[in-house]
Amino acid sequence: MKLLSSSVLALIITLSATVNASEIRHYKGKDINTVEEAIAVLQEYNPKLQAMLEAEELKPQDMGKIHEMTYTMENSLKILEGSLQITQRNLEELHLSSERMETEKAKIYGGLYLEGAAFYTEKK
Repeated sequence: MKLLSSSVLALIITLSATVNASEIRHYKGKDINTVEEAIAVLQEYNPKLQAMLEAEELKPQDMGKIHEMTYTMENSLKILEGSLQITQRNLEELHLSSERMETEKAKIYGGLYLEGAAFYTEKK
């Protein structure tokens, strides 16, 4: 009998989650095209998110706002991830150039690396 009631409870939870999932609106999020835009979004949205999460209660409208914000935040992180991958490639090319004593390539890739890494090393 206990197994049956547990199964029924699991079924009810699954069905309610399915209904709620079908009611959720999906958003495109803001278009983010540059590292600067991505940073600006995170600087704006992260404090808002933190304030909502620290509230005594997350209301349905808060959850809806968080859901909507995450689309733009995800777009921002994709831009930052792409930028970091490029910076990693430039560092690897600098590494290989230094092994091969290719000074001109080292200067080029070193400059590109420093340009990409500046975001991570700039003092605020």
